Amino acid sequence: MCYTIKIDLTREQLELRFGAKIDLPDNYKPGNKISAFSLPQLPVICNDDPFIIRVFTWGLIPFWVKDANLARDIRMKTFNAKSESLGEKPSFRNSLSRKRCIVLTSGFYEWHTEGNKKTPYFIGLKDQTGFALAGLYDQWTNRETGEIIDTFTVITTRANPMMEEIHNLKKRMPVILTPGTEQKWLDLNIDPYKDNLFEPYPEELMFAERLA
Repeated sequence: MCYTIKIDLTREQLELRFGAKIDLPDNYKPGNKISAFSLPQLPVICNDDPFIIRVFTWGLIPFWVKDANLARDIRMKTFNAKSESLGEKPSFRNSLSRKRCIVLTSGFYEWHTEGNKKTPYFIGLKDQTGFALAGLYDQWTNRETGEIIDTFTVITTRANPMMEEIHNLKKRMPVILTPGTEQKWLDLNIDPYKDNLFEPYPEELMFAERLA
C-alpha cells in the first residue's frame, strides 16, 4: 500500500505543473520522506475548485463520524482506499460520487520483503518531476469543539509487473494519473471504472531506485 511519499516541489513548481494557485501557503512544507502515520498536511486539488491547491491532512475522516475517538480510529485505517471496492465501503462511497481529489507528489516509497528483511525503494516517473495520485476527500466537523478538518485518502490498484516485484507481498500501487486524466478524475460526470482510470500506470514510464 502507499503510506510514504515525497513532495519536494516548491510552491512555484506546483503552480506551474498543475495550473492552479496555492491557498494557505504557510501550511505547505515540502519533504523527502513523508509518512501517512504522522498525519501530514499535503497539497491536493479537489473537484469543487480545480484551480486551487489546498493543504489537507492524510487519513480520511468521513463526514458522518460522530465523535473524536472514532475519528482518530478511522483515520488510521483510511490512508489508502482500494479502487476495486470504493462503492462498497461506507468510508469512501459518498466521496467517490461527490468528493474527488488529486494528491500532488514527486514520488512514493515501497518495501520489498524477503523473510525478515525489508528493502526500501523510491519510485517515480521518468518524464515528470511532479505528478498526481487519485484520491478522495471529506470534511469532518468535531461536534464538541466545532473544529473543521479536511482529510484525504490515496486510492490504490493492482500492481504493474515492476511494482509486483518490489511490493511483492500485497502487490498494490497507488493510482497514478496522467496530465490528461487528472481533470477526468475530478469530473464527477465521469465514471472512473468505465473510463479505466484505475488501471496500473505503465511500468516503462516509471523508475525504481533501491535505497538499501
